Amino acid sequence: MIEVNEQVYAPATPQTVWELLSHPEAVVACVPGASVGETHEDGTFDAGILVKFGPAKVAFKARVGLELDPATMTGSVSSRGKDNQGGTRFNAAMTFKVSAQAEPAGSLIDINAKVEISGRLSSVVEAGAGMVVKKMTADFSERLAVRCAELSV
Repeated sequence: MIEVNEQVYAPATPQTVWELLSHPEAVVACVPGASVGETHEDGTFDAGILVKFGPAKVAFKARVGLELDPATMTGSVSSRGKDNQGGTRFNAAMTFKVSAQAEPAGSLIDINAKVEISGRLSSVVEAGAGMVVKKMTADFSERLAVRCAELSV
C-alpha cells in the first residue's frame, strides 16, 4: 500500500484553483506524462500516465471516476488500472480539498491518497514510490502555478 499525504501551494484564489482542478484536461496538463482519453456514459474516463522508477519507465492505463463538491471545494478521485504489459494492477483512491492561504496569498490543496499495487512490478513500484511521488508533486506544483498565473491574468 502506498499512502500519499501532500500539500500543494498555488499562487491563486481558491476559486481559480478549484476551476482548474474541476477539469481533468486542465489537471492532466499539470502532470508530466499524463493523458486523458475517452469519456464513458457513466461519467468515468480513460487516462494514462508514464512514470519513471529509476531507469525503468512504466506506462499505466486507468479508468477514472471524479466526484466534485463545489460548495466545499472538495473532490474525490478513484481509479483502477494496469501497466502497459498487463502484469501490474492498481486501485487508487484520492481526496483533495482547496482552501485559502493568507501568507503568501494563494491557495493550499490538501491531497490524500492510497494506492494498492499488485502483480509483477509491485515491489519496484512500491520501493520507488516515495521519491516518485515527491518528484511528481513538485512537477505538478510548478505547472499548476504557471496555469493559475495564466488564468489570473
